[in-house]
Amino acid sequence: MTTTYTSEQIIDLLFTNSGKYVSEHTGNPGATGANELTTGVDANYARKPVTLVKSASGTVYQAKNSADVVFNAAAAGANYTVTHLAIWSAATGGNCLAVLPIQGSGLPVVAGTINTFAAGDITVLGD
Repeated sequence: MTTTYTSEQIIDLLFTNSGKYVSEHTGNPGATGANELTTGVDANYARKPVTLVKSASGTVYQAKNSADVVFNAAAAGANYTVTHLAIWSAATGGNCLAVLPIQGSGLPVVAGTINTFAAGDITVLGD
């Protein structure tokens, strides 16, 4: 079990500084960030910048998005399901810092779909 102090340090060091990005995935990213959407699947896809803010949830600290995260409208011909999000250290490449499953059976996407995650919807726990 992670201590409260360690939980806070994880959130501070990895998530609350600038330069974080959210990606969408069509399968479990695992530990490496696999299954990220590509422009081959959706020509309009790109990671989106995110600002995460720290708060306590009992003895565990968490980081939540402080503003809406809005992905580009899906391109013509798009047809996939987003099953996971991930937090990255860069807009392209970089390091996958956290993997977050989408509840239920995921978010179906077709041409014109705009996935929006309201402020507070994206949560990373420091445990």
